Amino acid sequence: MDGNWLELDELVNELWENGKPKLGINALFGVFERYPNDDGSGVFWTILHGLETLNYEKFLYNSLMNKPSHMGINMLKRIENTDSEFLDGKSITELKEFIRNNPKVDSELLSEL
Repeated sequence: MDGNWLELDELVNELWENGKPKLGINALFGVFERYPNDDGSGVFWTILHGLETLNYEKFLYNSLMNKPSHMGINMLKRIENTDSEFLDGKSITELKEFIRNNPKVDSELLSEL
């Protein structure tokens, strides 16, 4: 609310504390999609690190296909930095090309690819 992300930070912490963070994967990627150019004053990085502890690849792929975001692209780049050519069994090169040609993508994000 009004640029204050503390409540979201508390909810993310509760999600992990309750021991079932997998239940929130879609909602967390939904946050990235809703605020595609934001980092939530650092809260989104907490989400990113948490997601990376889960089996998130399919959800990341779907999110990037639906509405690419700054944080989703960062996650994709982190996977690429491991010399992986695939995300959820699909070509990262082809995914990036789809993102570049996707009219839903904010032009700011294209420079991050």
